[in-house]
Amino acid sequence: MTLVIELRRGVSTARTGRKSGPRPAAGELERIVVDDELWAALETLGRHRLPTLADVDPYGDTVLRGEAVDRLVRELEGSDLARLEGAESQTVSTLLAWGLRCRADRDLRIAFSGE
Repeated sequence: MTLVIELRRGVSTARTGRKSGPRPAAGELERIVVDDELWAALETLGRHRLPTLADVDPYGDTVLRGEAVDRLVRELEGSDLARLEGAESQTVSTLLAWGLRCRADRDLRIAFSGE
């Protein structure tokens, strides 16, 4: 089951505290396309340990931002990622890295688009 996962920047309407100059680019920043790697990683690590990822709609769109990204990062950091291999490990490592970026920049979000 193919899933497109993107790191996106939303358009911020707030300008308070931002440096002068052009706004950061909005839209897709990075993209990965996975087949069954995410679902296999969920089975290996335990769906009950990663409820945020387990709630991703494999046939629709799911967007994580704010507190949802914080939960995802906590769940991934609390998991035994060393149990994953190959593409599963790479996919989950990418999600963790993107989640950490989202925590540092609240205009970022992680979007999942299923088929």
